[in-house]
Amino acid sequence: MASGSKGNMTYLRMGEHRMFVDAGISFRKIKLKMEAYEEDLTSVKTLFITHEHRDHTMGLPMLLKHGAIERIFLTEGTYRAFDLDLKNLMEGKVTFVRADEPFSYETIACMPFMVSHDAAEPVGYVFSHDGKKLVYLTDTGYVDESYHGMLSDADLYIFEANHHPERLMQSMRPYSLKKRILGERGHLSNDDAAYLINLWIVSKPAVWVVSHISEDCNTVLDIEESIVRAFDDPTKVTVYYASQEGLPVIVL
Repeated sequence: MASGSKGNMTYLRMGEHRMFVDAGISFRKIKLKMEAYEEDLTSVKTLFITHEHRDHTMGLPMLLKHGAIERIFLTEGTYRAFDLDLKNLMEGKVTFVRADEPFSYETIACMPFMVSHDAAEPVGYVFSHDGKKLVYLTDTGYVDESYHGMLSDADLYIFEANHHPERLMQSMRPYSLKKRILGERGHLSNDDAAYLINLWIVSKPAVWVVSHISEDCNTVLDIEESIVRAFDDPTKVTVYYASQEGLPVIVL
């Protein structure tokens, strides 16, 4: 539905299940985008939150006031980072998750896992349903090697390639921000992301939705060049580029 520093939100359908991941755009945009997808906003009862940063939660208060969300999955650290007013809106809806502790939601197998980002207790998610596997992983400075097996051979990756390091360093951004983005608790570069996706796609083709792309420190061409350099076989992945405009419907 939207991806990048101005706002992040994803709509997922798995069989009869409908859910959002994050809510970083305005409620007005949420309504308009759901209408464009010809989807019923009131049918979405479930929300997964990765972390508390505003570009992932900006639309959360109005979504809770006017949407149909009944259940929210997030870490306790993320919940504690919210202000009291938002916590009051979430009352009775919260289920805490912990990294590396799998759980089931209806018929969906869910695995939260640790990411390295400057938030209270951020996580990514692996969702499995009806023989399909989805990896949702944005906002991280690196991915621990212990997760490589778990993240391998998914059918769909919603995975960030945030920046081109040279473009970032040549940008007008403050040095402190550049240092943050390049650090272990920042964001993955194009080369980092392409290397990892190539490593993870082993036995079957996959779809990669490239997410959280910097608008001023990255380009689609930069990402494509990283893919060509990193991949042993570029044909094993179908690539889509997410933005604030969202994406067409992707069906697996």
